[in-house]
Amino acid sequence: MCGRYGFIHSPEDLEQAWGSLRVGGDFPPSYNRAPGQMHPVVRQAPDLSLELVPMRWGFVPHWGAQSKVLPINARAESITLLPLFREAFRARRALIPADWFYEWAFDPDDPAVKQPMLLRARDHHILALAGIWDRHRRADGREEETFAILTVPALPAVAQIHGRMPLVLDPRHWPLWWHPHARRAQLEPCLQPADFPWETFPVSPQVNSTRYDAPEAALPWDNGIPD
Repeated sequence: MCGRYGFIHSPEDLEQAWGSLRVGGDFPPSYNRAPGQMHPVVRQAPDLSLELVPMRWGFVPHWGAQSKVLPINARAESITLLPLFREAFRARRALIPADWFYEWAFDPDDPAVKQPMLLRARDHHILALAGIWDRHRRADGREEETFAILTVPALPAVAQIHGRMPLVLDPRHWPLWWHPHARRAQLEPCLQPADFPWETFPVSPQVNSTRYDAPEAALPWDNGIPD
């Protein structure tokens, strides 16, 4: 799964990397983004331009506003089989910009100990995590938009830490991902994660806390699990 990630670039940095975006909000950097919080999401607007908007991480379908379950991930293999995600995957696909994501490795000598690991592109380029989104009306009458991140079986470089990973979309597949009439079979190429040289290292156990959000969260921790 993908339960935490970091994104610290500005909208201007993102535009330079990804192209023109209509920016709709304020997006402070965060080194330890967590479910339940507001995060920047890129989606296609009705006029087919791309816009950067804030959404809450934890998916709520438009017809399930009272749901107590807020999925943060959706398995790409079964996304069209589940009513919870099916409509959003068909009509409301998105990209979540990330500089890195975290997974947790187990200490072979003590399975109760989980060591947070940071995973990112070796050249530090911005990752495009595939997502879906929806809009619902809250109990107080306000509209809210939420998202979930798609996951796939991990690439070899990631599998040594965790069996699954967020679906990192290859830029070559972005036009297909945004196509408003693309169906599951046509989107199949998008569901293969982009592969490139990865960099992984242990980080401070303080990352375990969602309240910990500091530059040190992205620094190697020299007391990690030994090889």
